Amino acid sequence: MLRSGAVVAVAGGAAAIATGLAARADEHPASGAGSAGAPAPMGSPSAASQSTGDRHTEALLRELLQQRAVASDEPWVMAHVVLAFGADVKNGGRPIVDALVADGLELQTIAGKTYPHFGLAVERHPFHFLQILQLVDVPYDQRFDTPRGAYTRKEIVQGSEAVFDPTQHVDEASWTISVLTHEFPPDRDRFKTARGQDVVVSALVEDHLRDTESAYAAIFASMNEGKPYGRGVVHTKACNGLHLVYGLIDALRNGYRGNDLRSRFGELLRATIFRLPLEQKLVDATLRGDDPLVRLNADAVKLSFLGHALEDLGYGVRFDVFKLDAAQDAAVALARRQLGQVVERLTTEHDLDMLRAKVPNAYGLVLGDACHALRGIRYWT
Repeated sequence: MLRSGAVVAVAGGAAAIATGLAARADEHPASGAGSAGAPAPMGSPSAASQSTGDRHTEALLRELLQQRAVASDEPWVMAHVVLAFGADVKNGGRPIVDALVADGLELQTIAGKTYPHFGLAVERHPFHFLQILQLVDVPYDQRFDTPRGAYTRKEIVQGSEAVFDPTQHVDEASWTISVLTHEFPPDRDRFKTARGQDVVVSALVEDHLRDTESAYAAIFASMNEGKPYGRGVVHTKACNGLHLVYGLIDALRNGYRGNDLRSRFGELLRATIFRLPLEQKLVDATLRGDDPLVRLNADAVKLSFLGHALEDLGYGVRFDVFKLDAAQDAAVALARRQLGQVVERLTTEHDLDMLRAKVPNAYGLVLGDACHALRGIRYWT
């Protein structure tokens, strides 16, 4: 598992890489409504988004994932494949979502009652897999046969709520916010866990908003001063802070407005767009040299940032959480073109087989990030 500050050793005598993929805290490949997980082609947020380039990027990502990710038996990668392709995607005739639930579901007994939920050993973030089942619109009554029994999605949601312990919730809450704001609308925003703890979802949203604002403090300062920034707290967060933003988009989409959430989120939206060109310059300044794995690492970090940013922005626009003005839309259009260039290099120039052999954990991260990028670019095609 790659954590902030970890070092990925580069084979062939090159210097160790202490940034890039290793600087992302999201991930472990062993990071709604309707078909948001694999959004259908739709009217774009702007006329400029209807481009041959976007469709080409989509096609390259789709081919990459079909060749390298769909056959994976690693639950973290499987979850991302479902995110990218939807609940009906199959591997060898079996729906991947069935295998994901069968492999990832655990049981926990509290006060003599047993509850199904996904264990952190496989999903790594609380409610991560449930968020994916939610956004690809798995029916509540769909039943999954697992080695630990047969359970519906609804029963797994209820089990996860029952075992949730807010006092131990030290991980980023984006996925938790996405699921709980969907399950508990603002006018009935509380529930009791199996341990008798009272959970107030609106309070969780405010805590998450404060955490996000704290992580973005240096970005806000740079944006207000009109100057670039260096690596900071936001880069220790899941996918460089972009999952933090996604959770708040879901909170707004699900009707939460307390504590001036909408206007405070507006600053985070501006900061996200402000970051689009600067993050790539930061990567170029940090990861230099001609070593093939260094260059691959740089493009992998750009894939992660651009893919997640376009996913956040496309998702928010698609579901009318916010609108972009002309300047913001132009910045997004440029970011889409830059994502296309990164994907082109990843699929034609870089040796992903070498990465899989030498740094398999990083290879899994590339596949997961490609899934987010595919979902992201599809909002704009």
